[in-house]
Amino acid sequence: MAAKKRRRKGGRKRGKYVSQKMGVTMTYRSGWELVYFQWLDTVSTVLKFYSESIKIPYVANKKTGKTRNYIPDLLVVYTDGTRKLIEIKPKSKLLQATNVKKFHAAEEWCTVQGIEFVILTEVELKLLGILK
Repeated sequence: MAAKKRRRKGGRKRGKYVSQKMGVTMTYRSGWELVYFQWLDTVSTVLKFYSESIKIPYVANKKTGKTRNYIPDLLVVYTDGTRKLIEIKPKSKLLQATNVKKFHAAEEWCTVQGIEFVILTEVELKLLGILK
């Protein structure tokens, strides 16, 4: 549960977290990600989890065809073999055009890979008891 915290502009937290479950150092880019990492370390059905481990290409500009890579926050592997690709994002940012493109690409990629794509907002994090 060791976490090295730094504050960024706008008060957002960023730093490194060492998973007790896996003994691996991961990057978090928000306080919500940090508390979710800490929570995952306590969940017995979570086998392992990886931070920013997957790149998914998406079309950023339809006119020019410019592509970019979307890097979701986490890949979680459960003890039953289930895998979930997780994005942690404020509810207020879900409908931003760039995010909609990223999420659509992630859903398509996950369908092919047999992975569930999950977006967690402050609403879900509060329901899990992670945020107050």
